[in-house]
Amino acid sequence: MHTPLFITPAENKPRRSKWLHRTLSILLLLLTIIVAAIPGSLHIMRRADAQVALGNAKSLRIALDTAAAECYGSGVPFYVPGSLNGVTEEVWRQVIIDSKVPGDFWVQQITGNGCGVQRFCYQEGDFSVTYCREPLTYEVFYQQEYIRTKER
Repeated sequence: MHTPLFITPAENKPRRSKWLHRTLSILLLLLTIIVAAIPGSLHIMRRADAQVALGNAKSLRIALDTAAAECYGSGVPFYVPGSLNGVTEEVWRQVIIDSKVPGDFWVQQITGNGCGVQRFCYQEGDFSVTYCREPLTYEVFYQQEYIRTKER
């Protein structure tokens, strides 16, 4: 058979339609895969960020216990119930420098002998970590803001 050199527009329609159908099918398949993968990827990223916040809270606990022991040994105050963070400003500064944590913390309760922290809360970005010495637990929470209002 002889193939014609020129294809008439009527003969070109099935080829163009078939190519368009394949392209749209592939694009739809790719879009479906991407949309299905996004929630899983976000969960994995949040889990990794939670692990980082937990590691920082553990570093903070060690720095707080060290500062509490130093204060107890030298007879200077460590825990100040009326202060913003629960500790003196000097202790707060030293703990932030020693632990190198990017977030902020609040000491909620110290041990009976004053040489350690019983409970604290650590905030880093959208993550909060609560620590309790007895029983030894760390809890990591993810906070997501849905609505923020500002009243006059």
